[in-house]
Amino acid sequence: MSAPVGLIAGNRELPLVVARAVKAMGLPLAICGLEGETGAGLRALADHYAEFPLGRLRPMAEFFLRLGVSSVSMAGGVSRESVLERYDPDEDAQDLMEGLPDYQTDTILRAFGRYLENKGLPLVSVTDLAPQLLVKPGRLGSVEPGPALLEDLSLAFRVARELGRLDVGQTVVVSDLIAVALEGADGTDATIRRGAALSKRPIAVAKVMKPTQDFRLDLPVVGPPTLELLAGLNCAGLALDARGLIMLERERCVSIADKAGMALLAWLEPPATARG
Repeated sequence: MSAPVGLIAGNRELPLVVARAVKAMGLPLAICGLEGETGAGLRALADHYAEFPLGRLRPMAEFFLRLGVSSVSMAGGVSRESVLERYDPDEDAQDLMEGLPDYQTDTILRAFGRYLENKGLPLVSVTDLAPQLLVKPGRLGSVEPGPALLEDLSLAFRVARELGRLDVGQTVVVSDLIAVALEGADGTDATIRRGAALSKRPIAVAKVMKPTQDFRLDLPVVGPPTLELLAGLNCAGLALDARGLIMLERERCVSIADKAGMALLAWLEPPATARG
């Protein structure tokens, strides 16, 4: 019998999509959930399931090692409530955090990845298990952006790349060539709301991956809830990073964008525009 695939599951829909992809390949699945985060529906897909508080690294690793998993993937987010109220670090987590130069998301996740691999648990990207989730370059919907919108989207995309390089955020809102909102700790949806509140005209939004993104860790994700939010906030266009961004329920996302008259694009690089 094949060795199980390990999945560390956070919140939202991505863990469920990845779990279904693993089961569709006929592979056994060992899921480690996070208390207060992981959806109940994952239990039914797991051949082996355990759940621990955020920060309990050693029992998580021992769970996977005991089952002889072939590789481990991480999917889903962690809420600020878990970080602030439910974080319960064991000795391994305390040692990991004490050795870090800073507490940026990328720094912590890379250290966690090294921790797993040092334990003999190879870390793989969710896109190795479900490659169909990655967006492909091009126009995804039916709406063709005009020159002014392309200028705004291009600016948003370039600024978002810089934001990602600093490991601050990955989403930027632009209106009339002004960056009106940059993502911080509040996340993508809150950034979009802030940008829309500051602009009386349609907004343009870009969401990108970090220039130094490790594909095994925290790839950016867009799904129907974000598209619905954009549609309700007078968004003219959304540009996504085709180098490594996950889109959930793609057909539904495209339908939402088309119905709202919103351009939906995926770029490897922003196109050349009249302003450079």
